[in-house]
Amino acid sequence: MYNRILLPVSNPKNAEYSLKAALRLLDPGGTIVLLSVVGTREDYPNRAKSYSDKTNLVIRLMRVGQSDDVEIVPEVILASSIHDAILSQISTHQVDMVILGCSLQSTLYKIRYGDIIYPLMNEAPCDVILSNLNYESTFKRILVPSAGYKHSLAAVNVARTLAEGAQGHITLLHVTEDDESEVKADLQRLAFLYDNVDIDVRPGPVVETITSMEADYDIIIMGASERSRGASVIFGTVVDKVIEQTTRNIFVVRT
Repeated sequence: MYNRILLPVSNPKNAEYSLKAALRLLDPGGTIVLLSVVGTREDYPNRAKSYSDKTNLVIRLMRVGQSDDVEIVPEVILASSIHDAILSQISTHQVDMVILGCSLQSTLYKIRYGDIIYPLMNEAPCDVILSNLNYESTFKRILVPSAGYKHSLAAVNVARTLAEGAQGHITLLHVTEDDESEVKADLQRLAFLYDNVDIDVRPGPVVETITSMEADYDIIIMGASERSRGASVIFGTVVDKVIEQTTRNIFVVRT
């Protein structure tokens, strides 16, 4: 599905699970770039320890991917801006998809001190997946909440690729309080194109309906919000709220 994937790594657990997902999404003969950024603003000896820890993490992740016939490129760099470093590596390696780990900081912290995730999701000249993996996913049962928009359709394609490798099953969920026959028709056409896909249309509050179904699924894959970031900060998004409330693995796809 993708030929060159950039995986910035920091959180060891999430990075390993994200790497295994990246290997499933990678085309045969493709390349994964493992990027770890050490901040130049860190004081010595903290910077030296950070460099050592991040280098060891990249080495460990390279060993995880050794069993697969793929090229893995390590990049451990010093930079004053993680945001700029990621954009630079996307350009340098001609990346067509980047997997970002979900920020562990609170919304208030991100508003006060800045957040690199949303700017990167908006600015990256390639597809982006926001990864919040709490455990290793089997991709056997995938829930894809969808409103029929372009990012939701991209989420379906990612789900299909992951499910194919595991002979998994996908449920396309549409939550509505109105008659949205056009959206339902779009989902039905999508389901018809692939094996092991069904549709579930339910009334009710969107976030509560999604989280009430999560126990039956291994991972939730959603399209990114198409609302502006300013509106998202003020009003929140369905994606933000699901990430906060779910105990399941979640991917957010932006294309």
